[in-house]
Amino acid sequence: MSTIRKWGPVAAVVVPLAFMGWGLWSFVTAFRSAPMAQAETVPCEDAMRFADRDGLPEGAHDAKCTALTWLDTTYTVRFTIARTKLDAWLKESYPSTRLTAQECDGDPSTDVCAHIELNPHADGGAVAIDIGVRYADASTAVVEFAPFDV
Repeated sequence: MSTIRKWGPVAAVVVPLAFMGWGLWSFVTAFRSAPMAQAETVPCEDAMRFADRDGLPEGAHDAKCTALTWLDTTYTVRFTIARTKLDAWLKESYPSTRLTAQECDGDPSTDVCAHIELNPHADGGAVAIDIGVRYADASTAVVEFAPFDV
């Protein structure tokens, strides 16, 4: 009996089972991996560069920046800034952007929001940016600037 006829049926069962096992293992480990579970602290310069910005807006302070990478990449830049400086930065950087409560989709932690589609995409990698703003008082805004690539 030839070797192919002898081992052919075994290979027809073992090879698909091996691929299914590998696929299941990949799926399970992907969802249990650390990058999905928590964001990493990153330099704010890296986060802003992802959206083709040279740095934080003038007057921004108390900045904290993180990156979450798995199938896509999302940076989150949180900072405090005077409302007038935020308005000026948005007008200069993203002229057609309008912050509205409707963009927040009922999120009680933000007062106004915007979604910006980057066309063309940022050289740094971002394809869009979500912005959420909570007004700390009449003159101060706490901003969450979140560029992402998918």
